Amino acid sequence: MRYFAVVVLALLAACNDPLTPEERAARDERDIAMVVEANAGSAIPIAPQPILYPDIQANSLYGTGCAFVASDGGLGAVMLARIGDGYMKLDDNLIRFAADKGSGELPFGAHARYAGKKYSLELDLASDEGRQTATERVDYNGRLSVRDQKGHIVYDKNGMFQCGS
Repeated sequence: MRYFAVVVLALLAACNDPLTPEERAARDERDIAMVVEANAGSAIPIAPQPILYPDIQANSLYGTGCAFVASDGGLGAVMLARIGDGYMKLDDNLIRFAADKGSGELPFGAHARYAGKKYSLELDLASDEGRQTATERVDYNGRLSVRDQKGHIVYDKNGMFQCGS
């Protein structure tokens, strides 16, 4: 019975359609092209590499800020968030991001968002749950999300932000 009702409704809709079969076919092709275009370039996940001391030394990345270590990624920080900029290492290249000064300010001068040419970063710290782990270092649970130019999430991990000077 339900099938019959659906068929009847479809036939009624077809009767009220003022388009010719050629116009309907053209409309359908446009609709299909729009769907294909919307789905083109879907998210390609990234795999940030640890930023090691030689990277820090070669690029003078010393100073105040936060380093993100993914909970499932070993001991190396895959993102550095500083007062004016941030860094990630992708495909053996250190990528610089500008701090979004309009975003929320995090501990030790870091910011909640950073923007680059291909990606943007969003840092979410549980700032009220910091644990003092050294004289000038506080660790915070948090999450790092990375989006591509189309806004697709290409990296999204929980972990630890180690903040200090």
